[in-house]
Amino acid sequence: MKNIRLHSLAFLTLLLMSFSGVFGQENPPIPVSVEVRNAQGLNFGAFTVGNAGGSVIISPNGDRTGDTDVYLLNLGASHHYAIFDVYANPGTLLQIQPVTNISLSGPAGSNVTLSINPFYDISTGQTFITTTNPQEVFVGGKLHIPNGDAGPAGTYNGTFTLTFIYE
Repeated sequence: MKNIRLHSLAFLTLLLMSFSGVFGQENPPIPVSVEVRNAQGLNFGAFTVGNAGGSVIISPNGDRTGDTDVYLLNLGASHHYAIFDVYANPGTLLQIQPVTNISLSGPAGSNVTLSINPFYDISTGQTFITTTNPQEVFVGGKLHIPNGDAGPAGTYNGTFTLTFIYE
């Protein structure tokens, strides 16, 4: 009788173990979906440039400065940083690829150069984790003007692309 009870107890133990919750693999991660929309363009505002040339800088917090032989004017279109709205699940790790120098076309075939440094000119830095949806990313830049003759007065246009990589 004792032998039958031990066998029954062993069988019952094995039966219970087979129904216990044992998982060998964790659930797959939430699918990552990232969408970026341009909400506002970058605008350096009005300025003049002397013979020595110089740069106009827009920071990601909206400050504008000029260096060397650049004189900032407060008329016409106001200056502002670009805004990109990033739609992703909060907690998504993103990296912005560095941008190469961009040539902006102006009057009479003239060109000036725009540079964007992701460490200084982007509000989130080069690598960041989203905390809201959408996450606003403010982008400034540095406009290089060789001199007043090479960059005559007028409107300069161009486009730049930011590439957001999710981890």
